[in-house]
Amino acid sequence: MNDNNLNFSDLVKQDFVLGNLQASTREEALMLMAEFLVDKGKCEPTFVDAILKREQLHPSGLPMPGPKIAIPHTDAEHVRQSIILFARLPEPVEFLSMGSPDDKLEVRMISMFALKEKKRIGDMLETLINVYQNEEILNKILDACDSEEIFQTLKDAVKQYGK
Repeated sequence: MNDNNLNFSDLVKQDFVLGNLQASTREEALMLMAEFLVDKGKCEPTFVDAILKREQLHPSGLPMPGPKIAIPHTDAEHVRQSIILFARLPEPVEFLSMGSPDDKLEVRMISMFALKEKKRIGDMLETLINVYQNEEILNKILDACDSEEIFQTLKDAVKQYGK
């Protein structure tokens, strides 16, 4: 399937939902997630450094009420095949707010997306923000017993809010 025809639900795969990512800092979480994508062949090895550098310049924490989530991404040149990697952390890590980099957020969920087509980023952000504005969905993800339940929750939410 060509990336131009991908929609959000095509990019969310069960084996790319990490239900228990152990990390003590945002850098560690981002590095573990980026390395996962490289190991799975979805991203170039340069993706790891690129995601860390972009996070320093453009924080990805969403400043919304309720449970906090971050949505890091980086340039398409580091991506081999488009995918979204979702992780839930058992303990929060500090991210800086997307809109106000001086604001610190305690994040328990990270939705890292690797997209080959730059024009897809806007669509993905819109869909993600629609889904993640719903506190009920975020709480359901936090309360899910495993990665399979998280995946199903995301899949159902995307049907409701996605493009």
